[in-house]
Amino acid sequence: MKKAKKVGKSVSRPVGKKIKKVGSRQSAVGKKKTNKKNSLPDMTLYPYPFEKHGDAGYQMTRLKRYAEKLGTDGSALVMKAYALAEQRHAGQVRDGGSPFIIHLIRTANILMAEWGERDASVIAAALLHDIIEDTHTTAREVKDGFGAEVGKLTDGMTMWKGSESPDAYFLRISRGPADLRRIKCADVIDNLRSWYECPPDLADKFPVWWRLARTYGVPMAETASAPASTLMKRMVEHPWYLEKAGMA
Repeated sequence: MKKAKKVGKSVSRPVGKKIKKVGSRQSAVGKKKTNKKNSLPDMTLYPYPFEKHGDAGYQMTRLKRYAEKLGTDGSALVMKAYALAEQRHAGQVRDGGSPFIIHLIRTANILMAEWGERDASVIAAALLHDIIEDTHTTAREVKDGFGAEVGKLTDGMTMWKGSESPDAYFLRISRGPADLRRIKCADVIDNLRSWYECPPDLADKFPVWWRLARTYGVPMAETASAPASTLMKRMVEHPWYLEKAGMA
């Protein structure tokens, strides 16, 4: 559900809307406060308060903290990938106006902070997973700058528009290596978490996104990561998502 676009110029891919500082929280007695018209999903599907989802500073702090757990070389590789992603995606925004780079940071954070990923090549590829598709960066540049493994994973995450449908793209990744599948699962999870940001004119996309997540994402997660599988199943079967997708 992602779309990188330049300010004043459309580039590619659908995404969400800029975060508003709202949010239901879990009360001390375990009762969940609900917001007006149930406009936000269940907060238990997020590892942080809603207002932190679009907080670039908060997400960046998490990235640096967990990158340090990868050792000196691993941390350097991850921060190098972040630097290139920040440079190449500069000026690209989510549909609501937030910087596109935050989606890449959150994808890496899901892998590290939530699923315990400690392979620096996987995290670097997560940060670069849209760079070939949405910028003028080539697969060769990624391979030469970050090594064969990061290049292979980044290339694998690239959907070749015009020659590959979303269904074919998901099927290809689902047949790929486990590292590639985990990155895609993290990408899907962050996009699902971002649904509530989307402006009304993207509402017709929800059924398509839900179908792709349910049809391909869930089976993929089952073969790639137990935490990813549990979370993605909860999300696609949650009443809030079913209602948004017109499946309720």
